[in-house]
Amino acid sequence: MFCVSCGKTILDGKKFCTNCGTKLDSPQKSSAISNQTGLVRTVFAGSQYIIEQKIVALRNTFGIKNRNGDLLAYVKKQIVSFGPKFWFETPDGTKLGEVHGLMLTVRPTFEIYDAQGTILAIVQKKILKILGSEWWLEDTAGQEIARIKGNIVQHNFVIQSPTGTQIAKIHKKWVTVRGSYGIDIFTRDVDPYIIIAYAIAMDNTGSNRLGQGVGVGLGMISLGGM
Repeated sequence: MFCVSCGKTILDGKKFCTNCGTKLDSPQKSSAISNQTGLVRTVFAGSQYIIEQKIVALRNTFGIKNRNGDLLAYVKKQIVSFGPKFWFETPDGTKLGEVHGLMLTVRPTFEIYDAQGTILAIVQKKILKILGSEWWLEDTAGQEIARIKGNIVQHNFVIQSPTGTQIAKIHKKWVTVRGSYGIDIFTRDVDPYIIIAYAIAMDNTGSNRLGQGVGVGLGMISLGGM
């Protein structure tokens, strides 16, 4: 496990961090509200990110950068897998977490994991009676944390809380590289890593046939051109 304060890897069962002396809860628990991994907090400490969907010469690899263009992490797609699978890692190869797309489920689903394999949150396609469908973010107890409103295909949508408060916005207003988009995070109520993972999962709803015709808000949009 990791120290919640300094991010140092420590042995399970320790009551205090051997690096900085911080008292540790046992066992440490993950949640969508506050990711416990110190390294993830350090990597995604800001509020504005650029997702570059194709890194030159690196197949099936995204880059996550800050507004200054500094590379913070890679998102790599496993080429051979039953259902889409991605993992996040730092430029030096340290694993940060994973996203798994589940094929054999009643509703299309993505699971977001931390580096230790603990599920932090779940993205599910919710059918909303006659109003279409939406992709919701839920905690591990099945409670809604957030949902999307806007156009997924054009990377122009907001992530909002169940009460309608904006958590983040996905857009292209300050990116110049083709296929890239920006993420503005307005509140830390949901961990930035989970917001980024949520947005990247939405990139793959159509190409992996996890969501043909994804409904956003009150409408339906086709992802056949993604």
